[in-house]
Amino acid sequence: MVAIPSDRTTRRSSRPTINDVAQRAGVDRAVVSKVLSDDPTLRVRDETRQRVRHAAADLGYRPNFHAQGLARARAGAIGLLVPHGNPLFLEIMAGVEEVATARGLLLSTATHHGDLPDRYRRLLRGGIVDALLVSGLQAQVDAAALFRETQVPVILVNRRSLGSDRWVILDDEHAARRATEHLIRLGHQRIAFLGGPPHVDTAERRIRGFRTAMADAGLEVDETLFVHGEYTASSGGEAVAELLGRGPLPTALVAADAPLGLGAWHALAGRGIAVPRDVSLVAIHKLPLEEFRVPALTCVELPLRAAGRRAAELVLDTPPDAPIHELITEGVELFEGSTVAPPRG
Repeated sequence: MVAIPSDRTTRRSSRPTINDVAQRAGVDRAVVSKVLSDDPTLRVRDETRQRVRHAAADLGYRPNFHAQGLARARAGAIGLLVPHGNPLFLEIMAGVEEVATARGLLLSTATHHGDLPDRYRRLLRGGIVDALLVSGLQAQVDAAALFRETQVPVILVNRRSLGSDRWVILDDEHAARRATEHLIRLGHQRIAFLGGPPHVDTAERRIRGFRTAMADAGLEVDETLFVHGEYTASSGGEAVAELLGRGPLPTALVAADAPLGLGAWHALAGRGIAVPRDVSLVAIHKLPLEEFRVPALTCVELPLRAAGRRAAELVLDTPPDAPIHELITEGVELFEGSTVAPPRG
């Protein structure tokens, strides 16, 4: 009696192997492994690399990156930690994922509340990822200690912290300056600034941009029109309440963050103050799908996706003990929404 192989056996036996690719390309299987994993130590001609890739594509061969990671004592994954509840960081995540996918790595993501929880510290010491990107740490978090405690390369994205020597940041100062200049061109002179948490890197740079724009226009900065809060919608409402308690409402507001701006807008409407009829509003950062909101929030968009992409490239390609200081200056764009107008009267 002849045994008929099951469907599972048939599929397994017909699946192409690394040996099949090596035979088709006329190279050793070790060369195939290194070409398909983009091993930087491999020294072969470009023609050989192309031949291996074409052979793999023709055969439909998919490398087992998990097995390769075990063989190299690597996890085959990179990690990303972003602040809890802020939709802006989805763009950073998308940029990191582009690099991870292109290099055959998995992306492991998690959220935090401003610090690095102990459970993540333990996981990092256990080698669950090959590199870690961290966004949104509080200013008082000791980044130097964080780098020492983990056994993988770490890079901070869009914020610097105490002792940090490896970071990629955006041009927050230019974004705040551009938002303020837009209001000044419309005729606004009494402008309030709703800032982020005190002593946070991004918040400090955005305040500098606001002050620079006012000084360049010859306008006096009213210190009573500065309010600090968290980068959340609820803080925007609290900031408006604090402003109204200090005196007459300014003709315009610059919000240091889009959720902060939305919270301020909602609070103003709840008090019968119309935007932009009574007060104009510009925020820094553009929320996902903002262009489809009616009315839309006028904002200055920063290239968060590019920051995530660049940080992922640098943390994977730079020696783990080498400093990384990169400021992304391209891609700061004003998005014209419906929340600005010349001051009344």
